[in-house]
Amino acid sequence: MQLNFGGLILVAIGVYVLLAAFGVVRVSKNPEANELWLRKFGTIMKVTGPIIVLFGLGQFWGLFR
Repeated sequence: MQLNFGGLILVAIGVYVLLAAFGVVRVSKNPEANELWLRKFGTIMKVTGPIIVLFGLGQFWGLFR
């Protein structure tokens, strides 16, 4: 089995997307703009974040070539 460390980049991006979706990481310094972003994109980011993480883990373990 060969590990692909490029998949870890996708895992990091997925974790960041999840943190932004749950409001842990701000996407804007302006609180009003940040709240607007969360209302607009929060739901879709909560769905796509885990998908990105799972795909990154699959790449890391060599499941997707």
